[in-house]
Amino acid sequence: MRGSLIEVKKEFHYSTAGDGVEYSFRFEFQSFIGRKLLHNRPQKKNGYCNLGCGNRFIYDYVNADFFQFNFLRKLLKKPTLDQKLDWELDIRHPIKCSDNFFSGILLEHVLEHLKINDAIKTLSELRRILIPNGILRISVPDLEKYINFYLKKKTHKKFLNWSKIPAEALWSLNHNFGHQNAFDFMLISDVLKKAGFSKIKKCTFNGSKDLMLKIDDIGRSWESLYVEATK
Repeated sequence: MRGSLIEVKKEFHYSTAGDGVEYSFRFEFQSFIGRKLLHNRPQKKNGYCNLGCGNRFIYDYVNADFFQFNFLRKLLKKPTLDQKLDWELDIRHPIKCSDNFFSGILLEHVLEHLKINDAIKTLSELRRILIPNGILRISVPDLEKYINFYLKKKTHKKFLNWSKIPAEALWSLNHNFGHQNAFDFMLISDVLKKAGFSKIKKCTFNGSKDLMLKIDDIGRSWESLYVEATK
């Protein structure tokens, strides 16, 4: 398993990855401007939200992410988004959305970017805006998969990006891409319970009981933990 690298990506390695932007001055400045100037609320559309969508826009879903401001992103030398967001917000702050609004929310590789107390506050807000029996579907990098790789257990071949320095995988999980947290199922379950959820289930890739939430990104499946929490 410790063979040569199968793929060379500079963002995987500590010397070439660059710094994450979460909680930086630039990030906080953009958040402040967005929260002061924009007071938008989401449309209903099909009743489902793709929250933290990045450039993965899903047709007829409310595609939501951090304040877009492409002109400001260019000024701050940050990547711009390819399409216009349906909803712009900073999920660390109270969410401008009515109670019992969405039937389901996809939160795909977002939660690990929040400090853990912010994550609890965000999850509590997401529970508020879900309808009764609505589902929050979460995917995050799976701590257990990364530990298995470090312990030389069988893992997905993509982990071989770190075959030269296995500890670099744990660095990437904990610090790369602006990550603030590393979750296994036990920890994310505890965080969800603190946010008010009681029906929590570990799932598989596209293994949702809601057909509308069978929309997981296959490109992230190799490293992901999938969890659903029902209001």
